[in-house]
Amino acid sequence: MNDSINLVSPKNEQLEKEQNRLRVARLLAFVIMAFVVAIAILVFVVNLTLPINSIKQNEQTTLTNISVLHKKLTQYYLVEDRANHLTNIIAQRKNIPDIADDLLAVVPQDLDISSMQIDATKVSLIVSGASLLSMNKLIDDVIMLQEQKNIINNIVMQQLSLDVKSDRYSVSIQADIK
Repeated sequence: MNDSINLVSPKNEQLEKEQNRLRVARLLAFVIMAFVVAIAILVFVVNLTLPINSIKQNEQTTLTNISVLHKKLTQYYLVEDRANHLTNIIAQRKNIPDIADDLLAVVPQDLDISSMQIDATKVSLIVSGASLLSMNKLIDDVIMLQEQKNIINNIVMQQLSLDVKSDRYSVSIQADIK
């Protein structure tokens, strides 16, 4: 009679929802698996084309070369710094041989130099001779040396003495070096 009336539905909604979830989970698992396989293949290809060992060896070689060049660069900077300091020191120091030559040039022939001391700031000269005229000429020439060459200043005659036994005069002159 009524075959079309079916009070129990052959479809189960709960079962369909679980099957849909299972399909989505399978699809998601397949997509994740495909993504992992693609990454693995990409890493494999990169390893084949760019060998890591050779890159590490190149890195070590480069680091060694840099360390050698760093040592050379450090030595270069030290030498350059020392050269600059030496240049500054040479530029600032007084030219003592020229000062000595200029002083020796003004000493008359008949006078003998007993002592000459030159340091960084002062020059001291002790001269002896038989004539006071030669001593006077020496003092005048040293004063002229101060005015002309401008290498010494503050000339002081410290001592003028007579050695009675040898009948010789001695004069001690001290000056500041500019």
